[in-house]
Amino acid sequence: MTTPTVFSFGPFRLDQAACRLVRDEVPVELSPRLVDLLRILVSRPGELVTKESLLEALWPGVFVTENALTHAISDLRQSLGDSPSQPIYIQTVARRGYRFVAPVEVRLRQDPAPIVTPEVLGEALEPYRAWMQGRLQLETLSIAALPGALASFREAVRLAPRDALARVGLASALLMQFEATRAAGRPDAALRDDAVRAAREAVALDSSSGEAWATLAFVLVSAAQFDEAAAAARRAVALEPGNWRHQFRLAHASWAEERLRAVDRALALLPDFAFAYSLAAMVHIARRAMPSAETALARGTALQDQQAGRPVKFPAVGLHWIAGLVTLARPDGALDALEHFAREAAGEATGQVYGAEFVVNAWHGQGCAHLRLGRPEAAAAAFGEALARQPLHARSRLGLSLALERAGRADDASRAAASVSEALAALVEGGRLGEAGLVSAIESTVAGRFDDANATLERLLTVAPPGQTGWTIPIEPLLTPLHGTPGFDRVLAMLAERAA
Repeated sequence: MTTPTVFSFGPFRLDQAACRLVRDEVPVELSPRLVDLLRILVSRPGELVTKESLLEALWPGVFVTENALTHAISDLRQSLGDSPSQPIYIQTVARRGYRFVAPVEVRLRQDPAPIVTPEVLGEALEPYRAWMQGRLQLETLSIAALPGALASFREAVRLAPRDALARVGLASALLMQFEATRAAGRPDAALRDDAVRAAREAVALDSSSGEAWATLAFVLVSAAQFDEAAAAARRAVALEPGNWRHQFRLAHASWAEERLRAVDRALALLPDFAFAYSLAAMVHIARRAMPSAETALARGTALQDQQAGRPVKFPAVGLHWIAGLVTLARPDGALDALEHFAREAAGEATGQVYGAEFVVNAWHGQGCAHLRLGRPEAAAAAFGEALARQPLHARSRLGLSLALERAGRADDASRAAASVSEALAALVEGGRLGEAGLVSAIESTVAGRFDDANATLERLLTVAPPGQTGWTIPIEPLLTPLHGTPGFDRVLAMLAERAA
């Protein structure tokens, strides 16, 4: 006996019994829940399917908010290459639900679907449940959620050791744990290396998975393996060009014009993804195209402000810190810069993975702004706030020494300056050689050795692999005394050429 379980629409074919979606005979990677969501919609073409019925069908007996359904619809649209504003497949009916608007052809499957008992189905769903729980925890970017996410993905791998997506989730959770350690100044390289290993295992298990390749790209950037990272991201985009995550990870792994093109594609697919604007701003700053940087940052900071305090996926941080640096680079921008830095620092309460490091940078920025305004005591207090959160923050140790010197506290300034070597050693130990080179140049600048500072920066850009190393140089506040010197003009020209 046959059953009508194959749905065709546009270039897609959904085989319900096989739990598989293909586009022009090429598999489209969908989680089981998204397959279920698509099946419900295509089985009722042209009909309004209410939010309530979808929540009950997809999360039976589990309390979830409509936000979970909104995210699922968004992910499904991205996989289909659909747009909420001009839908080809899924139309939103405001406040009520969704309607599948494309013509659907239903035909009989020619082989019988296997008989699945409730017990077998329950066992088959266990890895998926663990994976989904981990993903929901991870998408909050909350430090507090990381242990639970990591445990969930480890369980998914245990239950489904040959499943590539389980390894993808594990790699992502390990990377987030690694990123959380960066705020302390001594990143745990073992976590990063484990993340790379899990991502490579995911690719080995399923080389046709765009998500596996994109995740490998993401973790390789943190391991400073930029060429391989960019190649992996390009592979992900080639497999699934309509996935905004892949486009963003290509932007993250690449530089210059390739990054800007990937940012544009990511934002076309997901216009409210604020992190993409920060990636574009970095390229514009390196090129000294400040109006373009300011335009990107204005959009990004607006999104960061909109998301503040709201339960959204991938809440934005860091945009106000970059905007503060750009504003501080103006002759009269110190007060406005303080406002940006204060907004960034106010995000500390959210406990976001990347937020801790940006909060430290924001306090450092406030210290630099107070120095610009001739307030050495206020500057020393701000640098102290940064160091209270990250004692090995090298730039803040340098800033503190400068503030104390200007406040007439020579002995305290000397002690602060002497402590910079320890922070530099920690950067080198953690593999952050680009940051270490920048700090060395700032140290020479603060000491008045401008030729040494320029030579250090020039050497840094000469030996650094192609990429974003040194992108803050044009707006680094403690390098301001170098502006106008011939050596610094050469450094800026080198940086702009790398970003061309």
